[in-house]
Amino acid sequence: MFTRSLPMHGVGGMEVVAWDLAQSLSRLGCDLEIITTETKEFKGKHVINGVPIHFIEGVRAGKYSRKWWKRSKEIFDLNYKEKCDCVFSVSTGAYGLLRDKMSYNDIDFVIQIHGTAWGELISKLKSRTLKGFLTWPKNLSWMFRDLVNYNNFDRVISIGKQVSDDLSKWPYAKIIAPDKHIMIKNGIDHVLFSPNEVIKNEVLEKYQIPKNKKLIVTACRLHEQKGVLNCLRTLEKIKDDIQLFYVVVGSGPQEGYLKKVTNELGLTDRVLFTGSLSRPQIAELESACDLFLFLTDRVEGLPLNVLEASAVGLDIVISEQVKLFDSIRITSVNPKEYAKNAKIIVDKLSATESLTNAYLPSEYTLDYTAEKYLETICQIKKEQK
Repeated sequence: MFTRSLPMHGVGGMEVVAWDLAQSLSRLGCDLEIITTETKEFKGKHVINGVPIHFIEGVRAGKYSRKWWKRSKEIFDLNYKEKCDCVFSVSTGAYGLLRDKMSYNDIDFVIQIHGTAWGELISKLKSRTLKGFLTWPKNLSWMFRDLVNYNNFDRVISIGKQVSDDLSKWPYAKIIAPDKHIMIKNGIDHVLFSPNEVIKNEVLEKYQIPKNKKLIVTACRLHEQKGVLNCLRTLEKIKDDIQLFYVVVGSGPQEGYLKKVTNELGLTDRVLFTGSLSRPQIAELESACDLFLFLTDRVEGLPLNVLEASAVGLDIVISEQVKLFDSIRITSVNPKEYAKNAKIIVDKLSATESLTNAYLPSEYTLDYTAEKYLETICQIKKEQK
């Protein structure tokens, strides 16, 4: 498996998906090893949770670069070429091998796509920010690079409906052979993320959250495109209508600005910024909450945070462009309609009967996802015979 980053580099959706899947495939009997960039803590070869990982020294941590593609290929050719059955590329991680793919006769190539450069470009233009307009040429460059490389893989796997739809339309559909593209949806650990009302009081005390409040939570990177500002402006509309408390989990470049806005909106005593938390801590915290709010401005692939919230049993209010499964517990909204969204939240939190059961479909669980990946890899091998 080739990936530029793992949770050891920093917690993000792609990193969590890659690491969870690697561990699950290993438990299913796959002899799996990972090639990635170095971190401050890890350099060289290590075995973590039973999975061998080669952290390439001297390559910029968590970033794609010419040096990454050059060194990752050198390490693969030296250590793995003769014994590898399948190269698994997390996003563009294994692009360095494609130029010499013909020399890897008996090795199958699979790519897992978390989002498209075209979709990212559209998100940036819709954001109407200076940074978005200045950086869109980079996305265009990546799109052309992807169009050249995608069809060199034996399977192109999209991680959710949004990504699948993007790949099924122009310009990608002109390049990718239809029989190569499949969708295997992101899966989450439904054992870790599960309802646990028993610990609610303990969680409230731990984070010094007032009791007898309706708790709303958002867990994401604090970046302008993730829409936490939309959440704050929505909650400002209902601060006098209901006894609520809002918990923001995560860190990022917009954290300072969001805290400033919180103060300006008069929400300081009703909002808690926890900073980054581990996934067990997030699962624990969410089990004490009533509603998950995610008003992102991005065109998301398939964000793990909403899957985890549904596994815990939280009602969800989410931006309409995020394509998820259908459920009466999930309400899709325009993230900019603050007053309308405020009313929806009040109605949900005021419901006389509060539902707390998990409602995540089995196809979004990690066990199901890992089985589908293994099945796909085995199917490719059968086709090559």
